[in-house]
Amino acid sequence: MSWSKAVRVLVAGAVVVGSVAGAGAVSAAAPAPDLVVTAVVVPPGAVAGQLVRFGVTIQNRGTAPTPAGTISGIGFQVDGRLVTWSDQFTAALQPGERVTLEAVGGPAGSATWTATAGRHVLRAVVDDAGRVREADEQNNVRDTSFTVGAGIANRVQGQSVVASLAPLPAPSRTATSVTGRLFGGCLAADGGLTDGSERFLGTRTVGNDTFAGTKWTGGLASVPAGATRVRTGVSFSPVLYAVQGGLPITCAAGQTAAFTRFAATSVRTSRYTTSSTGTERQVASVSTPVDVDLDVVP
Repeated sequence: MSWSKAVRVLVAGAVVVGSVAGAGAVSAAAPAPDLVVTAVVVPPGAVAGQLVRFGVTIQNRGTAPTPAGTISGIGFQVDGRLVTWSDQFTAALQPGERVTLEAVGGPAGSATWTATAGRHVLRAVVDDAGRVREADEQNNVRDTSFTVGAGIANRVQGQSVVASLAPLPAPSRTATSVTGRLFGGCLAADGGLTDGSERFLGTRTVGNDTFAGTKWTGGLASVPAGATRVRTGVSFSPVLYAVQGGLPITCAAGQTAAFTRFAATSVRTSRYTTSSTGTERQVASVSTPVDVDLDVVP
């Protein structure tokens, strides 16, 4: 055998061996499941305070079924925080097969999330605990944006704020505040306002925006389960208390300095629910522009 012929045989042999080795490597890949989230279920028209249960549809896009008896779990995160999960589906999911699951538990012991007003991102993660060995571990996440309505509409009626509310299955509470421009002037002996004496005393807010650390009880109300309206009186006690030493107004003899009116410019109502652990949580807050004069009374 010539040298050139020997080289050709060796090269050809190397090609054959390489081809066989490559074929062996490809065929050695074992069948495996591959779980993906194909759809996310968010109840439409959710409003703040509503108890929302999430769901998903998952599919096995792999070449083998998931192991029978192994949980195909789902983790549900809202804005990056784990809120609920599904961990009861243990049947073998065949290649190409789909199944729809919903949350059955959560960190706080509930399978529901208490909706808060605004825009959110729901992240559903299949096989969140890594129980199933998959062909692809990088395709288990699906994000969905959704919006929760505040479910609050404010209006001023007489000396009260009336808030229309979305009904909730459990009691809740509201905190209402009114912001406006405070005026004072000089009253004559008959109680009439002296011409030209009214002056702007500053912008004030009465009521409460929260239940935490409140000093004044004005603006707070309890809402029974299922109620769709709450009326909250406007109390000016804090304003009156702040000027016990007298108004910064100089009046003529026989006249009395007094508040004349409160020109309300906005009303804010915040709604709170109480969790199973007793924690109070704000679920919605709405500020409504208004243009109405209120009498400054305690």
